[in-house]
Amino acid sequence: MKKYFQVISIILLILSIQGCSYRITDIDVSHKESSCVRECTKSYSYSVSQGNQIGFKTETLRAAKDAYSICISTCPTK
Repeated sequence: MKKYFQVISIILLILSIQGCSYRITDIDVSHKESSCVRECTKSYSYSVSQGNQIGFKTETLRAAKDAYSICISTCPTK
């Protein structure tokens, strides 16, 4: 029984850490046009808060971060 709780605790820890790894602050936007960055951020916020929830929340966060990164890459530079 104790082993069961240890395994569950480890799984929960891994899932919680994994969710923290999808932050958009890791993406450099300092050289991008601010209006474009704002639009990308709006899209990201919508995806996270209102978008379809598929599987775990971490999957939604990963997909939203990937889409944000692609959106930022299309922004013109300052």
